[in-house]
Amino acid sequence: MAWELTWPMALIDLGVVILLHGFLAVEGESADSVWAVLAFFGVSPWVVRRGLNLKYGRLRVQPKLSYQQSLKVMWLLGWRTLALSLAALVPVSLILRALHLDANLSGENPLVNNVGLSLADAVSSLVFYPFLVSAMLRKRYRGFRLELVEEARPVLVPERKKRMRK
Repeated sequence: MAWELTWPMALIDLGVVILLHGFLAVEGESADSVWAVLAFFGVSPWVVRRGLNLKYGRLRVQPKLSYQQSLKVMWLLGWRTLALSLAALVPVSLILRALHLDANLSGENPLVNNVGLSLADAVSSLVFYPFLVSAMLRKRYRGFRLELVEEARPVLVPERKKRMRK
């Protein structure tokens, strides 16, 4: 489930970044800010709704989410991932500094900078979502609660053979 909640957003985000900074060569932060708002209020809730409407073997998440419900679930996943990612970046930054690799990282090229941020976001989501999905399923949201429901196996009824009349 973590994969289904991660890859669509990562792919769409990478595509938008390449479009904005690779093909259109947009300068400044305005386009990135507009994309961030669109991603937060539009794309991310859609990704959550899509991921939770899929079947996982014989398991399915109930209920089917409305936009507002998917926004609540996305918010839970988003802020917890962000907090964990920021905490994890401190030791990574210290290691890069200790190895004197931080001088090689430059934010001068907007395309490289934004692709790097998109990849870091995707990796942190892949690392932390498996832990956060269980919390997402345990949480009681205002007005609803997510449940994993096992779908019953279909009962096979043997067909009667029809006698052929001669």
